[in-house]
Amino acid sequence: MNVDTFFLQPFKTHRKKLVPAQRVPAKTKHHALNEGERLGRTAEGVAVVHVVADDETGEVASIDVLARHGVIPEEFEEQIRAL
Repeated sequence: MNVDTFFLQPFKTHRKKLVPAQRVPAKTKHHALNEGERLGRTAEGVAVVHVVADDETGEVASIDVLARHGVIPEEFEEQIRAL
């Protein structure tokens, strides 16, 4: 069975480079999108991410960025697709 997981990935500048901050879990898609908007007002950048994974094996079926706020590193989407 597949399980949907949502989280927010904020970004901050560290030594003049945009780096991922602590990931924020979200309960639902609606919650993730609302929190993404809210967090996007204070974070330099935030991506709202939806992951579909197999409940038993943990194998990821798909990863999508549902929303972007602010500045997101170009390599971020390449990195999550490689997971």
